[in-house]
Amino acid sequence: MTEHPLNEVGVAFPTDEVSAELIASRLRDEGIPARVDRGLVGSYQVMPRNQVTVLVDERHAQRARELLGTASGDVPRSIPLLRAAIAAVVGAIVVGVIAIVALLAR
Repeated sequence: MTEHPLNEVGVAFPTDEVSAELIASRLRDEGIPARVDRGLVGSYQVMPRNQVTVLVDERHAQRARELLGTASGDVPRSIPLLRAAIAAVVGAIVVGVIAIVALLAR
């Protein structure tokens, strides 16, 4: 059984398993132990998008980021989901205002 370090950090956040395995393989070729965390994708509970993370021990994180050309702040962002959430909040506010106006107009 392979032992995993306790302090792992994400250094890459590809959108699919194949890319994640290629990135992890590249890091291992450079002497950096890396593994792929499939998150909920591995359980088939969610669509395989933005759920895959390449993890390395934090002691190797800086070198891994340099090899990959990523910065420590490179965290996947879900802009479409954020936009949908904002639209839902604005829609709820509009419905609330209409309901208040309708109640006051009685």
